[in-house]
Amino acid sequence: MTHTISAMQHHHAMVHLERLENMLADLLRLIHEQRGGERTRAEVAAESLPGPGDSHAQSMTQRDMDFCIGEREIARLHEVEAALKRLHQGSYGFCTECGSEILEARLDAMPETAHCMACQTQLEAQGHA
Repeated sequence: MTHTISAMQHHHAMVHLERLENMLADLLRLIHEQRGGERTRAEVAAESLPGPGDSHAQSMTQRDMDFCIGEREIARLHEVEAALKRLHQGSYGFCTECGSEILEARLDAMPETAHCMACQTQLEAQGHA
């Protein structure tokens, strides 16, 4: 679907481009820090194994929390990358479900969003947040 954007929409898109690029850099830095540099997830997980005096439950809880935090950041990274792709393709600011324009206030609050409020609400109700 091709969308024609106004000069104002173009200006807002450029503002969002900068925000999205900053979000991407921040997420990449955070993921790098969470992994302790260039280590793989398996190496990070190995550090969560129980040590002397650690209970198995404590170690498993910490490992699960570490993975959840990492998974959340990875998911956000994918959302930001997809938003940047839409921006470069000219489809940014339009719902990927129904094609309607996403309100500027929503994009200001969540520049990585791919859905209008109606579609987002429907997806959440279906369990596809």
